[in-house]
Amino acid sequence: MTTISSLNRTTPAAATTNSAAVGVNTSASTSTSSATGRTDTGSSTVVSLGANGAAPVSTRALVWENRTRSTSATLMAQNMDNESLAGRLKGLGGELLKQVAYDGANFSQTAQVAPGGTQADTYDMLVSPSQVSQHGMGDNQISLSITTRSGAKVELKLDAGDGSIAVEATVDGDLTETERKALGKLSDAFQKSIDGLTEDPPRIDLAGLTQFDSSALASVDLKGQVKINAKDTQTLAFHADSKQRTVNFNGPAGSAKIGVDLSQSASWGSKEQQAIALKNYLGQVDEAGSRGRGDSTMIAMFKDAFTGMNSDYGTPPAAAPQSIALEDQDRAMTTGLADFTASFAQTEVSSNPARPSEKDTFSYELSQTTSITGTSQMNRGISQQQQSHLNAHYHAPVKAGAVLALTLSPQSQNYKYITIDDTASSSTSIGYDQGVLTTATLEKHAHQLMGVKQFSLGKMQSNQSTPSDKSLTRDLVNMLEPERVGEPTLNSAQRAQMLEKLNNQIFLQSNPNLITA
Repeated sequence: MTTISSLNRTTPAAATTNSAAVGVNTSASTSTSSATGRTDTGSSTVVSLGANGAAPVSTRALVWENRTRSTSATLMAQNMDNESLAGRLKGLGGELLKQVAYDGANFSQTAQVAPGGTQADTYDMLVSPSQVSQHGMGDNQISLSITTRSGAKVELKLDAGDGSIAVEATVDGDLTETERKALGKLSDAFQKSIDGLTEDPPRIDLAGLTQFDSSALASVDLKGQVKINAKDTQTLAFHADSKQRTVNFNGPAGSAKIGVDLSQSASWGSKEQQAIALKNYLGQVDEAGSRGRGDSTMIAMFKDAFTGMNSDYGTPPAAAPQSIALEDQDRAMTTGLADFTASFAQTEVSSNPARPSEKDTFSYELSQTTSITGTSQMNRGISQQQQSHLNAHYHAPVKAGAVLALTLSPQSQNYKYITIDDTASSSTSIGYDQGVLTTATLEKHAHQLMGVKQFSLGKMQSNQSTPSDKSLTRDLVNMLEPERVGEPTLNSAQRAQMLEKLNNQIFLQSNPNLITA
């Protein structure tokens, strides 16, 4: 005999339901607990997630792990009926984190398509814990781990498969009210990261997760594994704390790794300066992508991740007593961004079946390192290095605009095989002795190398290598202090304009032809 009960809970606060709020329709003897809304029978129990008298949430019958009611469970029911595999976790991550932030309690629930033959007029919940074991079984798996300042640990796990959804939240330790609020504020960011990762093609959205309240939360870790198609999976691992941010992701388009060092906040510039620096670095990525024929999907993912990791570092910690601070002209010699290492490589492709050893490849590395030295503010030195490296190989038609269609046939083997190997660097240095400016230099270097092998009917006709190289070294002392060479002393407005112009000149330039004095 099957008993149908209508259960509805719209907020995590509704932990209990009295008997008046639970509509019970029985065809056998039943008893309903006023504290839990649980209906006990001698046979299977089917529970509707729709409100009393309302339209059913879904037309599919599901097996559930337990009778725990929550808005998370309601979303699971909706997503099982209405969403593809990629959309099974729609809204769930954010809602589950809100639920934990509200009551700080453990929660576990699984929804699985019910066995054939289950009959119901509404969307049914067949409670059968012994038949449900879907945690960690889904093709799409997302986990979020957060450690609070008080030492409590919160872990959320979400799984989605073709016929199931599973969510689990565990809280180890007691959460303070401040920590609860900080968790709740991350709910939208968590959901955005899930939504981006489950898109096709995937999108990396981490900016919100980097903006956690560091006074309440010590660290945030996100891990994801999402099935893109029948054979490909996208993975992601993200970590953030007060000292560093790291992200690694890998999928059919390629792999990437980014690390941001937050330990030297003295070198951070204003939001405006950081935005300019970020735009310049992203421009370098675009130029590399164009020159090396990089995969647009992989480049977009890397740029999204790089932007999210560097868009906002939060409030800098209070400076230690007697620590060295950067002044206006020091900051003009630096980008204002935190130091980082970043790299990505697209998946190799053998596009020429007649010559499988000729791979289409693309890899790019970008980094920044800043050093602040000295014994005091009066005796200080600041230096910064920016570096990039592009390595790529690709096939191209002999004539621009022609369509390349390489096969085993010799008649198709008319093409160019191009190799790109470029490096660029920009270094600045400024130093003081007893408060007097002693050194200020800018050094830039760009080296490009293009190799072109041309084939006709499968036979190499030419093999050319074209290098291009340029270096620049500038002494900036007289620019910063023109009075040293008899020029008028700059007023405040002129000085601000000069420093802005100088800052625009320090960035990487990968094209040797664009390096000018």
